[in-house]
Amino acid sequence: MSTEFWKLLSGRTFSTIGNCFYNVSLIWIIYHLTGNTFYTGLTGFLVLMPMMMQFLVGPLIEKFNKKKLLILTEAGQIITVVTAFSLYNTAWHNVWALIFLTPIVAILSMFSNPAEMTLIPIFVNEEKYSAANSLMNVTYQTLSIISTSVVGVLLGFLNPLTLYIFSAVFNLCGAICFFTIHLKSGENVKEGLPEKTGLLYELRIYRQSLIKGLNIVRSSFISSFIPATIIANLVLGMLNAVLPAYASDRGGSQWYGFYQSAETIGILVGSALAPALKNIPLGKLTINCFFFSSVAWIYSYFTANNTLSLILYAASLVAIGVTNILFVSAMQKAVPQEHLAQIYTILISFGGCAMPLGSLSGGQIAHLFGNTPIFLSVGVAFLFVSICWLSSKILRQMPAAEHVGSGNYTIYSEKQGESFSQHD
Repeated sequence: MSTEFWKLLSGRTFSTIGNCFYNVSLIWIIYHLTGNTFYTGLTGFLVLMPMMMQFLVGPLIEKFNKKKLLILTEAGQIITVVTAFSLYNTAWHNVWALIFLTPIVAILSMFSNPAEMTLIPIFVNEEKYSAANSLMNVTYQTLSIISTSVVGVLLGFLNPLTLYIFSAVFNLCGAICFFTIHLKSGENVKEGLPEKTGLLYELRIYRQSLIKGLNIVRSSFISSFIPATIIANLVLGMLNAVLPAYASDRGGSQWYGFYQSAETIGILVGSALAPALKNIPLGKLTINCFFFSSVAWIYSYFTANNTLSLILYAASLVAIGVTNILFVSAMQKAVPQEHLAQIYTILISFGGCAMPLGSLSGGQIAHLFGNTPIFLSVGVAFLFVSICWLSSKILRQMPAAEHVGSGNYTIYSEKQGESFSQHD
């Protein structure tokens, strides 16, 4: 892997730590000031909502300099945090001074991950895609666990506003790492830009790019696994709403932390295993992994042994970690560089639409019927993913991530006449 990849990873490292400091301290400040879960719930909603619009930023990421975009994203978060901190401590000593600017940070974060993902194929040899994506994801997951725990401990000794403003220091370090990245001419932006300029022209180009991305998804093999993605994200959103109540029934508030840790560990283990499984056909791997996840999840709910429940809970989520990494690697091979950001953001949007809706509906369903329907629906959703892939020929026969990029499992670039591969 090139030096530029390690610079990208270093920037991602600092940015992740900064985001953890920001998120944990912000929620704690808001709850401490109001004592009302409505405000913390509203903040979480504002953080999740931009995910629904993720597909809108794809054409922008494709158009702009990726390095500058990453730097500006970090700079924007620094300015937002400093502004909110200053407003709260001077002219607007109210919780709304902090909540008001939360969507800006969430919107800025929409650009960073897709931009980083589109730079990996530039910095890494093709045979190392899976390892690079796994390393990025494992780093993110590991740092999220460690940083969240550290912030939780520091909250007992320091003013949460101090930790809130300190998040900007890590964002600054991330921006410096991104600044050191060197990109050759032509690796950032398309060469031969048209001479026409102006707002109306740019809006027309943006609209054409957006429609093009949606058409690519609709007419390629990618559209086959979107229904399963939506269902899985919907029920996982429901789970987020009822996990505290379920953990309380299991034995108390401490079990909520245990289950949250088990969730992260399960996904982390899957991410770490992904490079070792990169040569297994994705169709067979997905079918078998999610079938196992369904069985483990349901047994986790019904077993009376809390320790066994926790282990099975983590094991059931390994499939998500594995497939997340391998699907990204497959997309990087199947999708031309000029369409990669657009396709990736569209896929995020489908999941982003489902999760907030699941979270809103899950709480009400659990209030009326208890936790059992929610937990069983997650197990059924995992089984649905397995059946969906088994019943679709193009998904069932999908090759290993290392071999995606030909036949029905590729999308042709503009140089090849914008001919998108069709499926039966």
